[in-house]
Amino acid sequence: MKRLVLCFVAILLLSIPVFSQEGDNVIQLDDVIVSDTVLYPGAYYSIPGNTVKDSVNTDLISVIKSQVPSLYTGSNRVMGYGVARSGAATISIRGIGRSGWGPTTGIPILYNGMDTTMGIMGHPVADIMTMKNVERIEVLIGPQPVLFGSSAMGGVINVITKKQKEDGFTTELQGSYGTWNTTEDYLYHMGKFGNIDYSVGYQFQKTDGDWKQTINGKTYTSDFMQHNGTVHVGYTLSKNWYASVDSYGMKQNINDPGPEGISALSGVPLTNQLNLLEEFDITRGGVVAKLAHDYGTYSGSLQAEGNFGRHESTQESTGADKFYSSDSSYAVRLKEVVKLWQGNTLTAGAEWRRYGGTAKDRSSGTYYLDDKFMYDTSVYVLMDQNLFKDVLSINGGARYSYNSEYGDYTAWQAGAAVRPLEKTKMYTNVAKGFKFPDIRQVYLQGMFPAINPNPDLKPETYTSAEIGLEQQIIEKINIHVAGYRIWSKDKFVYETQWINAPDFNYNGAEASVTVQAFTWLAFNAGYSYIDNEQDDTYLPYVPKHKANAGLTVSYKGFKAGIDGEYVKGLYADKDGVKEFDSYLVANASLSYTILEKYTAFVNFYNITDKDYATFAVLVPPLGNSYCEYPMPGFHFLAGLKATF
Repeated sequence: MKRLVLCFVAILLLSIPVFSQEGDNVIQLDDVIVSDTVLYPGAYYSIPGNTVKDSVNTDLISVIKSQVPSLYTGSNRVMGYGVARSGAATISIRGIGRSGWGPTTGIPILYNGMDTTMGIMGHPVADIMTMKNVERIEVLIGPQPVLFGSSAMGGVINVITKKQKEDGFTTELQGSYGTWNTTEDYLYHMGKFGNIDYSVGYQFQKTDGDWKQTINGKTYTSDFMQHNGTVHVGYTLSKNWYASVDSYGMKQNINDPGPEGISALSGVPLTNQLNLLEEFDITRGGVVAKLAHDYGTYSGSLQAEGNFGRHESTQESTGADKFYSSDSSYAVRLKEVVKLWQGNTLTAGAEWRRYGGTAKDRSSGTYYLDDKFMYDTSVYVLMDQNLFKDVLSINGGARYSYNSEYGDYTAWQAGAAVRPLEKTKMYTNVAKGFKFPDIRQVYLQGMFPAINPNPDLKPETYTSAEIGLEQQIIEKINIHVAGYRIWSKDKFVYETQWINAPDFNYNGAEASVTVQAFTWLAFNAGYSYIDNEQDDTYLPYVPKHKANAGLTVSYKGFKAGIDGEYVKGLYADKDGVKEFDSYLVANASLSYTILEKYTAFVNFYNITDKDYATFAVLVPPLGNSYCEYPMPGFHFLAGLKATF
């Protein structure tokens, strides 16, 4: 296997002089996955940075949820998602994402192309994604096995931060204050002089929290505080070569006061209730170094990345140490794109990744996991061919992966798109996404839900077949509709130990529309339907119906907006024991900008003061009894922004 990878890399590197040609301008390489001009055979959303800045949301996952119909995540507080049992960010795209018990493990979240997955548990930490210095967010819908490998089953989220592209400097800052002593403040600065460009960003979030309850005479709250920083340095080596380093860091403290009603539960020992009350201290960071080139007919990149984290929790009722983990993930990725002939694009690459870490009980010193690691090695190729002057596009490719614990696996995907009219695109695709078992499912012992890990698990797979239509009307209205079928096989679930579940096959459909009627009026809406039940088994935290809509009105320096989300048919467990009430929640915003530099704003959340919940936990030892976390009622956040 090592010889195969070395040969593959050597062939790609030796090919550089064969296909090279001088470009006319200094390259400006963005970390985009899909160009807006490509006839892409699938569902794809590009969310611009202005949408992030203008949103009432304080995290990127919620921004994406408001723009992508089939993406859903729950929550349980004013700010922050948390991790472990209290982690409410059970993200799914088209019903894919939550693998067995626990958090999202089927949707990689990338930061400038770097995978932010937690090395032991195999999931991204949603609270990393709060930065405001965003150029754009890409969301690829459906399995993406060839370019992204294991875990890219539901889709891929890629967050691209801003870079200064012309000589000069830009500074942005914000200060805010709202209900429950909530604040979201940030400072962002970027510049460029000569061949060097750079940016630095810092964000601070804090709230006393909306939810608290008293147990045994002591009050527990949903306090949250987070520091988040990013740094970018780039250097243009020549017309055709560019080198960059991007890094991020996060420090978080989050308190979990437990779900509503546990203090009043009869017949439940107090110790079991207090086990739900935790305080988390989380530190995460990562860095990616990239060397990229572009010669027109030949382009590519070589990147090395490292992602690390330390998670600690404390029992709030006693102050006793509870859990500690230290994880890391390192990867080297080579990607080359060759235009062999007219309309042709060949993308090929090789990757190596090592991930794992240590986990233990802090009070007893007992190790759940002691310095355990796995590694993956992959090679892939994807071919795109445009025909008849970009009227028809077809693509197909495969990835061969080798995992140190499970051996090899081959995944594939194929698609086609046709543009019969200038503003009409029809497409179809089929792909087989896969995921190797995580460290927790193989080695993690003595900690629920990994008391009995299973080294004999098979990789889980999701095969998707999709058809879709995109239509533009008079350059002001864009419509997208799609239907799909999902075949789930060998999904990871936890019973007495980790096992592969029976097949779960279902259908879905989604639609979205954006309208820029006038320069001062914009509207967007979306709807997703997922058949989330089969033979009395449900997809947890996957709503059957989800609809969202937003309206923005601008006049001179004034801007007002309103958006809402409707959810129905949402379950907390696969047996359908706990179904959440349907809900419709609306938010509003108002801002005024003067001199094109200074903006005053106020955001209103849950303007109808709706009583609802999107996350619940099983309270031991009641078996099938769930308690909900109430979502915040009406609240606001007001502040000032400035750009220099």
